[in-house]
Amino acid sequence: MKYHNQASLLSFLGLSLATSPFIVSIILLQVLGELLKNCGEASEEIFRAEQLPLLNITELENLTVGDREVD
Repeated sequence: MKYHNQASLLSFLGLSLATSPFIVSIILLQVLGELLKNCGEASEEIFRAEQLPLLNITELENLTVGDREVD
């Protein structure tokens, strides 16, 4: 690319320097989004029903509060 004068060279360099933070921020947002997605999937695995203990429902069904039974 040929530059006809110093002003066009400076404007090209200025534009290149001005767009660099935007490109870096787009890449950073993509990486951050992927990281948050992976954290969400990992937390889903922690709270998956297969890993939680089974509750003894028969004890809960026979509870009474005051004079009445709780269903």
